[in-house]
Amino acid sequence: MIEELGEDRKVSQASLLELDLLMKSRGFTMDQRIKVWHLLNSVIDRSLEPLSPLDIALGAFLSSKGLDYFDSLIAAQCLVRGAKPVTTDQEIIEMIERGEELLSEFEELSH
Repeated sequence: MIEELGEDRKVSQASLLELDLLMKSRGFTMDQRIKVWHLLNSVIDRSLEPLSPLDIALGAFLSSKGLDYFDSLIAAQCLVRGAKPVTTDQEIIEMIERGEELLSEFEELSH
């Protein structure tokens, strides 16, 4: 979840991809996964925060700083949007706290 994006909290598109991979890797059947996605669709259909190419680029940079793939995408979304993640994951929180420094370093690499 991402907050401070206007009036609502949003669910990161990266979180949905990570959840599907986790379900698949832990042996959920196709029918079970489909049921989960139908249920979630009814709850989060309008509260999804999509990934942009800039999110993915910044995510690649954050991965080089030690975050795993999906955490780096969520942190990137928050940094790009000036938002806060709803998480207890200390690594993501630390990246957000270092936001200005990391964005500056990323910008230097991008030019």
